[in-house]
Formats: sequence, structure tokens, C-alpha cells
Amino acid sequence: MPDSYRFQRRFFDKLESSLALTPLFEFLADVYLYVKDRRSRFVKVNEALWRLRGYESEADMLGLCDRDIHPQHLADQYIAEDRRVMQSARPLPNQIWLVPGKGEELKWFISSKMPLFDAAGRVIGIAGVMRDLEKAESLIRPYREMDEAIAYVLRHYAEPIEVAQLADLTHLSVSQFDRRFKRLYQMTPMQYVLRVRINAASQALTTSDRSVAEIASACGFYDQSYFTKQFRKQFAQTPTEYRSRYQVVGGLDGR
Repeated sequence: MPDSYRFQRRFFDKLESSLALTPLFEFLADVYLYVKDRRSRFVKVNEALWRLRGYESEADMLGLCDRDIHPQHLADQYIAEDRRVMQSARPLPNQIWLVPGKGEELKWFISSKMPLFDAAGRVIGIAGVMRDLEKAESLIRPYREMDEAIAYVLRHYAEPIEVAQLADLTHLSVSQFDRRFKRLYQMTPMQYVLRVRINAASQALTTSDRSVAEIASACGFYDQSYFTKQFRKQFAQTPTEYRSRYQVVGGLDGR
């Protein structure tokens, strides 16, 4: 047995029940499944995910963490979210992320994570699934009424967006739209718009030489001080500090 599979077996032996992950293994096509330990090292990935990452087998990913696979600025965000899930000991559903596809392509994914517990009730890691947002639109029934609003935000985040516009696309009143959106995505519509804009800006900061002001404007922020405030709130550093830490010369690094 390869050492990577021994590593996997040791982790699963600590799970409270062998059935704990059953719901996550019942996946449809285009669903990417992963399990990580407390140090965010992969202990289980499905074929769809290891192929997406460009590996020859699952064993090639076991024991690696996001920093071994993704650009550092993205990996740090994924790991920070893992830690929030473990610290809260509660599932975190339907988060929107920019995730590398094959090569240097970045695509929007919906990611849901849940904590995993041992027999003593201690959190020992997380399990999660990702869905390609474009493909998921036709697969996820509860979210279908939000499809046009979500697609509109992803196409037009650089422009002014009002909740009333998004509500009109779903043929709901503003109050109905707001309630249903919060129930599905665990955030308000404008928090979602802000998250998309901040994600787009963080990517631009690491892969271009445009000024912070230009990037802020291109991502829908018409007040640079507000952009800096919101960016610092999410990343605990200014856009300039973020760029200094993560900027990649000549394009994305990683796989």
C-alpha cells in the first residue's frame, strides 16, 4: 500500500462513523469532492477533482494542501475558510469562489463545506463539494429561480447593481428576493455582489500591473477608500499589501 494511502487510512480510522461521508459520495456529474484534515491536507478527493488539478491519480494529491496546488493568494483564502468551518463546527453552504480550472483558467464555483468529528466529538477536518457554477445552474433545482440574478452579477459586477434590478430578473418583489437569496446563500444580495467584486479585484491585483484605483473602478468600486476598507475587512490587509505579498510576475503560478 502506498504511503499516501496509509496516510488516508489513518485519518478515516479516526472518524466517528464510516457512514459520516456517505451523503457527500452520492454526487452527480461535475461535482468535485474533497476531504481535508485539520492542517487542510487532502485525505480524500474524487476523480473529477484530481483530474481537474492535473494529477494522474488520487494518490498524487493525498497529503498535499492548497498551498502545494494553487497560487498562494487563493490557497490562503481557501485555508482561512477551512479554519472558520472547523472553529465554528458548523457547515458553510454555497460560497462563491474563483477556482483554477485546467491550466491558468479561473472559473466560478459554488463550494459547500462541513466539519468532521471524531468519536470524542472533536473536529478533525472538513469535507466539501464544489460545483462549476455554469454547469450547476441546470442541476440545482432550489437555485434555479436565482440563476438569472447570479449570472447577471457575474457578468456585470463592474457596473452599478441594485437589488431591485436583481429582483426583477427573478420576477420577485424586493423583499421576497432578499429573503430567498439570504436563505440560499447565507448572505444578502449586496453582500454577494461585494464578494464577487472583491474576488475579482484580488485576482486582478495579483495578475496585472494596473493601479489599485484602476482595479477598484474596473471591479465596480467607484470610491477607492470604500474599496480599501472592504478589502481590508475581508483580507486583513490593504490592496497594496495584498499585491506586495501575492503578485505573480508573468502570470499565475501553481498548476
